[in-house]
Amino acid sequence: MIQKNDRYSAPYQGGRQGGTRGGSYQGGQRGNGPQNGPRGGRDYAPPEPIKPLPMPADYLEKAEELMREHYQLITTSKLRRLFSLVMEVYNEETLRKEETLSADSIAALGLMRIRFAYECGRDERVKRFVETAGLLSYLKGLGSSRTGFIDFARYMEALVAYHRFFGGREN
Repeated sequence: MIQKNDRYSAPYQGGRQGGTRGGSYQGGQRGNGPQNGPRGGRDYAPPEPIKPLPMPADYLEKAEELMREHYQLITTSKLRRLFSLVMEVYNEETLRKEETLSADSIAALGLMRIRFAYECGRDERVKRFVETAGLLSYLKGLGSSRTGFIDFARYMEALVAYHRFFGGREN
């Protein structure tokens, strides 16, 4: 026999008794509706657009400086996953001799930007790394330049190498 104090006699309270530990339903908002901004802040301003930048001539030195200070922001596996996207296009383009990227490579660069942005959205540390390294800006600034893309691929390779050299995280 169920008594008045029994947990089954209380009305439904969000899946947990008392509804105090994340079980209360808020209409899908989860506390981050337009009144609080997408990250819970009160003063929401839209993010700045990504500005296209040309690859710097001293990209190897830039990679070394960046990884000396920020190697802990990204794991080896995440960095290598991003690098593998670049290498797929690089392997195709090194076989070609034209000055501009192929239509397939240009399409792959667009998908690469999407993937980089997705990874940034999933992990704040990856976002800080990608922003600090300028990866999305450099990708956007490549246009159809084959030599620019090859420099970008070498920059990514240098980031992977210096990440390992300075003792980057495995997981």
